[in-house]
Amino acid sequence: MKKTLLFLIFCFTFPQLIQAQNPGDTILVQTFIHDAWTDGNGNTTAPLGSARDTIAYFPNDTSLTFEKIIMSYNMRCKDNNNNNPGGNSRVGCGAWDYSCHTYIHDSTRIDSILSLQKSHNISNFSGNTYNYSINPVYHYTQYIQQTANATAGTASEDTISIGSGIDSLDFVVATDQKAHKSQFLYLADELYLLSFGPVNQTINALSLNILDGGTYANHLSIKLKLTTDTLLLSNNPHTNGFTEVYNSNTMLNNGINKLYFTTPFVWDSVSNIIVEFSLTNTTPTSATLVEGEQANSTLGLYSSDANYITVNSAESIDLPVSALSSISNEVTVSFWIYGDENVLPKNTTIIEAYDSTGKRTLNIHFPWSNGRMYWDCGNSGTSSYDRIDKAANLSEYTGEWSHWAFTKNASTGSLKVYRNGLLWHSGTGHTRTIDIATLKLASNGASSAYFWDGNIKELRIFDKEISPSTIYDWMNKRADNTHPDYANLVAHYPLWEGGGVVSLDETNSAYANFSGNVLWNYDRGHQINQFFTQTNWRPNISFYQGNYTLTFTNDTLLDSLVAPSNIVDAYAIVPNWGMLKNDSIANISTNSYWEAVSHTYDINGNIISSDTTTINGTITISDLTYYKRYPMAFQIMSFVTPYGGGVNFGAKGKTWYFDVTDYAPVLKGKKQMTVSGGGQWQEDLDIKFHFIVGTPPRDVLEMQQIWRPQSKGYSTIMSDGAFEPRINNMLPNASAFKLRASITGHGADGEFIPRIHYLNIDAANPPIKSWQVWTECSENPVYPQGGTWIYDRAGWCPGQATDLVEVDITSLVTPGQNHIFDYGVNSTGSSNYWVSNQLVSYGDPNFALDATVVEILSPTDKIVHSRNNPTCSNPKIIIQNTGSSTLTSLTIEYWINNANNPEIFTWSGNLEFLEKEEIELPSTNSLWQSLDTNQNIFYAQSKNPNGSSDQYQFNDLRSANFEPTPIYPAFFGLCVQTNSGVTNSLTQYSETSWDLFDDQGNTIYSSGTLLGGTQYRDSITLNAGCYRFEVFDTDDDGLDFWANNDGSGIVRFITTPISCNAQRVKDFDGDFGRSIVHHFRVENITTFQDKDKYPWEIFPNPTKNSIQIKGFIDEETTLNIYSNLGKLLISQQLNFQGIISKEIDLSDFPTGVYFINIQNTQEKIIKKVVKL
Repeated sequence: MKKTLLFLIFCFTFPQLIQAQNPGDTILVQTFIHDAWTDGNGNTTAPLGSARDTIAYFPNDTSLTFEKIIMSYNMRCKDNNNNNPGGNSRVGCGAWDYSCHTYIHDSTRIDSILSLQKSHNISNFSGNTYNYSINPVYHYTQYIQQTANATAGTASEDTISIGSGIDSLDFVVATDQKAHKSQFLYLADELYLLSFGPVNQTINALSLNILDGGTYANHLSIKLKLTTDTLLLSNNPHTNGFTEVYNSNTMLNNGINKLYFTTPFVWDSVSNIIVEFSLTNTTPTSATLVEGEQANSTLGLYSSDANYITVNSAESIDLPVSALSSISNEVTVSFWIYGDENVLPKNTTIIEAYDSTGKRTLNIHFPWSNGRMYWDCGNSGTSSYDRIDKAANLSEYTGEWSHWAFTKNASTGSLKVYRNGLLWHSGTGHTRTIDIATLKLASNGASSAYFWDGNIKELRIFDKEISPSTIYDWMNKRADNTHPDYANLVAHYPLWEGGGVVSLDETNSAYANFSGNVLWNYDRGHQINQFFTQTNWRPNISFYQGNYTLTFTNDTLLDSLVAPSNIVDAYAIVPNWGMLKNDSIANISTNSYWEAVSHTYDINGNIISSDTTTINGTITISDLTYYKRYPMAFQIMSFVTPYGGGVNFGAKGKTWYFDVTDYAPVLKGKKQMTVSGGGQWQEDLDIKFHFIVGTPPRDVLEMQQIWRPQSKGYSTIMSDGAFEPRINNMLPNASAFKLRASITGHGADGEFIPRIHYLNIDAANPPIKSWQVWTECSENPVYPQGGTWIYDRAGWCPGQATDLVEVDITSLVTPGQNHIFDYGVNSTGSSNYWVSNQLVSYGDPNFALDATVVEILSPTDKIVHSRNNPTCSNPKIIIQNTGSSTLTSLTIEYWINNANNPEIFTWSGNLEFLEKEEIELPSTNSLWQSLDTNQNIFYAQSKNPNGSSDQYQFNDLRSANFEPTPIYPAFFGLCVQTNSGVTNSLTQYSETSWDLFDDQGNTIYSSGTLLGGTQYRDSITLNAGCYRFEVFDTDDDGLDFWANNDGSGIVRFITTPISCNAQRVKDFDGDFGRSIVHHFRVENITTFQDKDKYPWEIFPNPTKNSIQIKGFIDEETTLNIYSNLGKLLISQQLNFQGIISKEIDLSDFPTGVYFINIQNTQEKIIKKVVKL
């Protein structure tokens, strides 16, 4: 007797050693179970992004061998909810077609992935050949200056002098700074008292009294502006509306320095005048003291606060977060930026924070490639977050400095964005809170992508929503302890240091760390528009009006600036072969060089010319190859979940079976098992391993991973950046070898376009195996589905396992020798391929003469064969030669249930070791005489291979459970309503046709050519027997597919062909893809009027285990079982005509009251059952 031994693996339950395991016994190892990771409401108890993860305890008895190892893979809609329309992947059947990569992890083995490391990292350099100088290189900016000088013979001149103080002021023309700007206000009353006349006076020059001369003010610019303001305030400085009257490199001498205007300035005699001085000294000199006096009010502003950072892709700025723990309900992030208009818009992130689980909790896309700004803030512990977004004009974030502030208040649900102190965008209803565990500036939270390009300064973070007025009042001032919300300032980076690889958080004395392309820069004097200091002092000044004879001189000047140096890091790879460690990347040197190119720019920053300087050396940047290593993960199977809409897997789910015997060397002892890829939480999963004790056709000696399974783009694959040629040593004691390949295509050009893939050994030409990775999906057994389930795909379909390709390479390799394995694909465009390849090594055949029935194709209830089942015609099986001798004949005995005498079929042919052949067995009247009305078993047994005794009889017998076909009367109607899909627009011939065959394959009825958009009704009259009804659609899209614009059609059996609305016998789903194959029987039933003789019976009631349901049905009927709370537990469609007797197993149900609902278009029966 065969025995099934259960190893239940769940929580902390460990299997006990079980003795006396004999050939034919099955050891069952339970891994994942349906409800282990759900709360009953469609929610997982694990993060949705995480893998399903468990520990499996496989048999580890070295005295045991296994004939086969079968993995049963059961999928059920979550929490047995089959009513989900597909819109929510957390309720019922998941809505999307996602991968379920199923892995067994073996920490005793090592996987490796080829990775690339640049031989050199050179800051702020993007090429591959770097010519360098060991001495500083200078860049130049070209300026054209015009100077006015008065010649002898001035006709007349009037002078106005304001101020009589004797103070020394060093902030008027600060020649000791690289960049400086000052503004001073002179009131109309002061000017009028000393006026040249009552209206529109022209000012031609001004003078300052220099107290210590001999200093240079390079690029000294003087600008004047009329204003009604009586004060100058740092929170609202004047930044435009000026007239430049002077711009020249100027020597400032002791005494009165008179500066003639190149453009006269007109005073309107009523306005106040602002005089602005700015300079840029690339090399600062000593301070310049200007004579001045103190006023009674704020009449002056000045600033040398010009530094900022420039980021240029591949930067990394890590901001400390220890002080940000107080951020929860409210936050404000603000900064000044000047985006690079030559790069933006592109996909960028200017700041991003992750929470403790690695989920986004704060992010600003500034902007995204579509030009929209995104403000994301607050999450709910998942990958979902609050967001507002708005399209931005390029000029709003490039071309000049602009101030941006982003606020969140989870209590009020408010998200807001301010530009230059004014509300720019807002949203409400955003109540998710904020938890910052990591924070990055100028890139995504991993510093790996979405790098921002431009200039940044004055970054502030508050744990409070700052008011609009405060944002406006303080945007132009550095934050300090006078700020009204200074107590809520949790991070403040002025970014004003001007050098180094860190920047100080002025609030917490912590440091932001720079790496990558982060440069220090500064604004030239005339560009300084923020961060002014207010003052009551101003310089004594004289204005001049006169009729002058002026001489103008134009000078072209080059202002030199030392080019930023490049930090050059050189690397080497230190291998760690044989260890579970990545190869080490060693920094073997770090040097500071300058690129040997000098650029000359115009005043707008455009390159005018470039010159090569002295080249001291050249570095060619190359790729260094190294390997990352991981505990080996064998992808034993990959399955894609179906589109959820319309899917009904039933209370117990549907089960697929996979032969995983090749993984026998791995499926031993305690192993981690995971399911990942995006679909792991789409449905409930129940996965078991069936270890059939016995002797396999040949022993599996070793399972080797060639490359770690992963997804890569085709260009990376073909450039050997992944799945590169690898040397494998063939197992010395093996006598046969096989390659396994599972490949799926994804991406716009990878999923829906067939491509040729190949496997190769030792660079053979042509490759040893080439094949088109392409799967026909319109015959998918899981239908109907939502989405585009009928579309053919590269190696996969929604609701199916990935195609497996197996290649025997025994003749191409030598045991004990090294061989080079390679994989490639001929593809284009944005195509990505998930690739899993293994090498299996085998021993000699264990039997000379052995054969087996490996698969029953029909009759069976396996979902993989459901397109052609149930059936009442010729059974179909697959036989295999499992002995080393050529198989030429085989006896097949087959029967149903407990038939007294089996049917016998003798096969003859020619099968070599492990070759298979599909056999169609004769369907006899006696075969079906043992058929029951509900649960049936079909048996097939192989005997007498080549007329001799089978050396291994434990694999001879195969069985399959199956349901009987429905029974229809000898007369019924057929209604076919074609949709508008046609094969030819001229002929209007429909894509759809139908045929009716008897059990010998003879055509009984045929539709012939149908017209599109037309209704047909036919009378069907049949003798008793078995029949097959087939509907075929040439476009593979059925009669009712949502995405084809063909409309919908109908196929149904009806009691009379008078009308398509007549009583229905069988309705066929119109979303069937390529075909419908429906088997049915006709018995001596000619009327539907006798059902009153067979009232519905349900017994025993109460019950402890199962119930029997008996009655009469004459059309498609739904059988549902509900709990006393109304939850649907079991749902079955009964496609049967006549008396039915069906057993329902309730043994797994809790004690309680249940309701049986039997319903069709004519009746609805509800009965109560008590489970004891």
